[in-house]
Amino acid sequence: MNQVILASHGGLATGALDTVHMIVGEAPNVHAVTLERDDKEPITAKVEALVKGFSPNDAVYVLTDMLGSSVNNSMVEYQAAHPDVTVIAGMNMPMVLTLALSDGPLDAAAVRDLVAEGRRGIVDCAHPDAPESAAPAAAAKRPHANHGPAKIVLTRLDYRLLHGQVVFSWVSNVGAERIIVVDDDAATDDVKKGALRLAKPAGVRLNVFTVDRALKKMAKLNTLGEKVMFVFGTTSELRRFYESYKLGDVDLGATANHDGAEMIGGKGSSVFLDAAQKADVNALLDMGVKVYVQQTPALPRTDVTKRL
Repeated sequence: MNQVILASHGGLATGALDTVHMIVGEAPNVHAVTLERDDKEPITAKVEALVKGFSPNDAVYVLTDMLGSSVNNSMVEYQAAHPDVTVIAGMNMPMVLTLALSDGPLDAAAVRDLVAEGRRGIVDCAHPDAPESAAPAAAAKRPHANHGPAKIVLTRLDYRLLHGQVVFSWVSNVGAERIIVVDDDAATDDVKKGALRLAKPAGVRLNVFTVDRALKKMAKLNTLGEKVMFVFGTTSELRRFYESYKLGDVDLGATANHDGAEMIGGKGSSVFLDAAQKADVNALLDMGVKVYVQQTPALPRTDVTKRL
């Protein structure tokens, strides 16, 4: 049997599952898992709990909300450890229904056909007979900027590193030409680096460095004259970097909720800090660094003016 897991932020997956039930009736082989803002459990744990209940002979397909999302990044990492699981980014109903109603596992060619079928289901209904545009050519790399110091356009703390909010909101808002992810774990894990490369916006350069390597690269970076966005995975790495090199104001974008953590930045914030993380932020404040909480450019900025 094909086991289909729909994985998304918010209610998209559960809404899609409800639509499946309306179209085909009961579908015991279709499941939904979601990632909520204040979840303490990673979405991979929810998927693993489902998979443990499947038959060893079942084929497992995970359809995520979109390429580059934190959900998809997590599932790409999960797939690397579970090669019998197939992850497809960008779910839509034709894909879901085809998988749900298929008699057995799909080979690689059938998976490619499934993705093509999903794309065929996206139609401009005002011009349904319009010829399809040719596939866009691969985005050319942006030419190097004029030589000179780097312009740091954003320094963000975000445990998800590269994902939808960063890729679709912040990069275009600040005009970043290069993204430097500073995260010791990701920089030493080829699977995590691979997931980040999948999420990278076209035409934007990406580096994934440890704290130490990022510091060593600053001299060279300051000869390229690029607009650079820094994304740090943890408060401790952010603090360690700033103890040697201050980039400018810091946006606290998102940290994982966990036991002992307190929401910072007001209602709806995605920043949850425990005592150790607060100490890291307080150290930044003591250095004279301006710190604020802002999830996306469209949301208001909340300045952190007092020690936590």
